Amino acid sequence: ALYGLKQAPRAWYSRIESYFQREGFIKCPSEHTLFVKTDDRDSLLIVSLYVDDLIFTGNNEVMFSKFKDSMKNEFDMSDLGKMSHFLGVEVVQNAKGIFITQAKYARDILERFDMLNCNSLQCPIVLGQILCLQFVS
Repeated sequence: ALYGLKQAPRAWYSRIESYFQREGFIKCPSEHTLFVKTDDRDSLLIVSLYVDDLIFTGNNEVMFSKFKDSMKNEFDMSDLGKMSHFLGVEVVQNAKGIFITQAKYARDILERFDMLNCNSLQCPIVLGQILCLQFVS
C-alpha cells in the first residue's frame, strides 16, 4: 500500500526500524540500514536493509529461523534462500567459503561496447612504459 507515495520510503523505514527495535536489534550508529542482535550465548544476527530487500547473516541457525518466522508474521514477505545476487554482485556460497564476483557485470560491459571477442591481457598496462609525475605551474 506504500508504493508510489512521496513519503513511502520514509514510512517504510520507520515501520521496519520500529520492528527491529521491538525485536531487540541495535541500529549501527554509522550505517543506519544495519541492525545487530545478540544474545547471552554470544549468538549474533546481522541484518542489512536495502530499500525493501533484507540480507542477514550470523552464527546461529536457530536465530535465523526465529527471525524469518517473525518477519513472515509481521510483513508480507518471501524467503529467497541463500543469496546469489545482490546489487549487481554475484555471490557463490559453498563449503569452501563465500565468494563474490562481478563477472556478469564485466561481461555485460564488454557486450555493450562490442568487445566480447577482443584480445584479453593478464595485465592491462603497456609493458615497459615508464610513468612519471609532471608538475604544471
